[in-house]
Amino acid sequence: MRKRNNLDTAEANYVYAKLLLGLNKTEVFEKLSLPERNGIIDKLSAEIIKKTNSPEDAEAILFEVTAYKLPDEERKKTLAPDVYDANVPKPKGFNKKLKDKYDEEIKKAIENIG
Repeated sequence: MRKRNNLDTAEANYVYAKLLLGLNKTEVFEKLSLPERNGIIDKLSAEIIKKTNSPEDAEAILFEVTAYKLPDEERKKTLAPDVYDANVPKPKGFNKKLKDKYDEEIKKAIENIG
């Protein structure tokens, strides 16, 4: 496993947030409990990330998608400098790259739910 970094976190947050915003507009999602919603978002995030990344990159990004479930003490360990680089500069046009990379797959996933 490669060292994770702040760009992996940003990528995971992008996918998760876009799915959450889109799914919240669907009638089907609206009727589900919070744990069911979280499970669907985790599942769809994983599918999208695996589809659009190399296995090594997907593993790092997927870890960040589910890191919110870790207890605080465990999460702190995953952010230690030997396993996580918090200072990777964002490349120019990073947000556009995320949009180009993920938005079509996110749109498809949301359409398939609704």
